[in-house]
Amino acid sequence: MQRKKRSQRFECATTHRSFTSTVCINKRKLSSKLSKLGANQAAGFTLVELVIIIVVLGILSVTAAPRIFGDRGVEETTLEPRILSMLRLQQQRAMQDTIRPCYGVTLTAAQLTPKDCNDSVAAERILSLPNPAVLTVVSALPGANSGFLFNGLGCPVSNGHETNAEACGQSSVELQIDGVENRRICVQSEGYIRSGSCN
Repeated sequence: MQRKKRSQRFECATTHRSFTSTVCINKRKLSSKLSKLGANQAAGFTLVELVIIIVVLGILSVTAAPRIFGDRGVEETTLEPRILSMLRLQQQRAMQDTIRPCYGVTLTAAQLTPKDCNDSVAAERILSLPNPAVLTVVSALPGANSGFLFNGLGCPVSNGHETNAEACGQSSVELQIDGVENRRICVQSEGYIRSGSCN
């Protein structure tokens, strides 16, 4: 009778043929340890999980939170598509009106003004940069810092195009807006206008 009880409580098994000893496992102790382990895992997070959560929250607070809760750099971000639209409109006008070679933009450090030959420009079409943003131009075109034109094929050319026709492929024009957020707009030498640096 004692052997029966003992066999119910213990289960012996040979782990490997080369071992002469056997390993006996107490079923009750094993099942109680497993149930405790399961209860502990369901009760909360491990230390590793907590560290990972703290690191992820730290990254989000540094990168995403200022963009969500602050308005710094929003004006530069919303100004970029407006500049792209202005440049593309002036380019289309130059390609449609090939008789008058005078469509482009006039640039200063604080604003962009569309140039429609000698026509007056409405005040709402002038794009002013938010303070403290500054506009600079990187281009090999002569006088590009003060503005440039588009020729009949939509390529950027210098202001001298009004008197002497200029061909495509002279130089790209990169508009750099440096403020709280830095933005780059590229007018490639063949006329493609896009966001980002020309390089």
